[in-house]
Amino acid sequence: MKIFLNFTAFLALILLLGSCGSNNKNTQSSLTNIDEEKKFALTLYGDEVKVLASGDLLGNGKQSAIAAVVMKQTDNSYWIRKGSVMQKESDGWKVIMKMEDKLSTPKGNLVEQVDAKNGYIIRFDSTKKPLEINIVMANENGKAESDEAVLKWNNTAGTFEFTTPNSEIPQ
Repeated sequence: MKIFLNFTAFLALILLLGSCGSNNKNTQSSLTNIDEEKKFALTLYGDEVKVLASGDLLGNGKQSAIAAVVMKQTDNSYWIRKGSVMQKESDGWKVIMKMEDKLSTPKGNLVEQVDAKNGYIIRFDSTKKPLEINIVMANENGKAESDEAVLKWNNTAGTFEFTTPNSEIPQ
C-alpha cells in the first residue's frame, strides 16, 4: 500500500510540473494574437478596455476602431466610462476623438461642456459610412442626463463634427 501511495504521489508531481510549462506557452501565444487596435487600446485604458467596432468605420479607406471602458451594454447602446475613436496611420495608431471628461480631438474640445463625470451613453451603426455616433452624458445610473448629440466624421475636414440628432435617445 505504501508503494502505491508513493507511486501516485510521484505521478501527480510529474503531471503538475508538466502542466506548468504549457500554461506559459499558451499565455505567450495568446498575447501575440491580439489585434493591433486592441494592443493600442490597452495602452490607453488598460485591461478593462473593449474594442466595440473596427474596420473602415470612417469610409476613408483607413482602419479605425472604437475602444472604451464599458460599464453596461444593451443591444447597440453602450454606457462607457471613457473611450476613443482611433485610426491607423502610416506611423501607427492615433486617437482622433476622445470621449473622456470632455469630447475632444487633437485640435481641442469639440464643445464647451461640463465634465462627463459618469461617462457617456453611445450608440452607433458600424455599417454606415462614415460613422455617426449618437452620444449623451450619463448620470450615475447609466441613464441619459443631457441632450443628445450626433457626431459624424467629416472626411474633408478630417475631424468629427456635430450634426442634427434623430429622435431616438440612447438608453
